[in-house]
Amino acid sequence: MIWRQSILIGSLVLIAVIVQLTLLSRLGLPGATPDLVVVVVVAIAFALGPAQGAAAGFAAGLLIGVAPPADSIIGVNAIVYVVIGIVTGFLIDPRDRTVLVMSGIVGVAAAFAVLGVALLDTILGSNRVIWGQVPLLVLTSALYAVILAPLVILGVGRLAKAFATEVAPP
Repeated sequence: MIWRQSILIGSLVLIAVIVQLTLLSRLGLPGATPDLVVVVVVAIAFALGPAQGAAAGFAAGLLIGVAPPADSIIGVNAIVYVVIGIVTGFLIDPRDRTVLVMSGIVGVAAAFAVLGVALLDTILGSNRVIWGQVPLLVLTSALYAVILAPLVILGVGRLAKAFATEVAPP
């Protein structure tokens, strides 16, 4: 079971990072690039729990931190995404699993990701953060995440159910 979850998490994170860096970053949308990686990390945390959400966040953060054009301090994204994976995994109550509630949580998580990375970069001495642009990036990142959330959450949930079912030996 753990191997299935590991393969699922690794595949989803890798696909999300590739799509974000190759397709979504080239859309030219105003504000932030749609953060598919955060949406996938939150969807994994919703579907599989906080430990798997933290593992997905760590893997995604490291991949984003080293993938070109990485200009952040390595590990900053991993720290922020781990926190997002843990908190969102604990946050959702099975009775509140409506698309509206989960999309709202995804939007808050995306906004936190932008703000958290900016804060950590500034604390660690990076001079790449332009604080005048951060409010626009926070708002657009949250908006794009809410738009992506329903499709990603439902897809990851179905994949998690398919990977979680045990195959009986013949």
